[in-house]
Amino acid sequence: MIKMKRLPNSLIYNYIPYDYTDSYVKTVSCQEPVMAEQFFDMAFNHPLNWVKTLQKMRKCFVKPLKLDTDSGLCDMICERDTNEIVFGKTDKHLTFHTSLLCGKYFNGRQELRITTVVKYYNALGRIYFFFIRPFHIVVIKSLLNRIAKSI
Repeated sequence: MIKMKRLPNSLIYNYIPYDYTDSYVKTVSCQEPVMAEQFFDMAFNHPLNWVKTLQKMRKCFVKPLKLDTDSGLCDMICERDTNEIVFGKTDKHLTFHTSLLCGKYFNGRQELRITTVVKYYNALGRIYFFFIRPFHIVVIKSLLNRIAKSI
């Protein structure tokens, strides 16, 4: 099991134990605080074309594995509060949960953090995530950068 630096009051800790975790943060300048619903909307309801292409490719590759590729992220929301939304999915190979956490707003600046935890159930889950992980990292970093520019 991997240890993750403790985030204050994060809902993601309800999804321990996990085999993999990553967390990316971007400090943004904003006129008013960003709330979790707004963060989720900015991150996932306006995907870039290259991200849509990656999602279509993923669907083709995982179809033979009989993994659900039709659920939308809104259907996967597990928990939410004013500052955080956690969404995730369980299948026979792995479970993942992702947290969008809005930090404290102070002097026109706020931290926005995306944390993902993954629990593997078998070798296929490890192999699948091995190939997905590089794309996952690029997409998450890109999301945070795009949000920072749009605020």
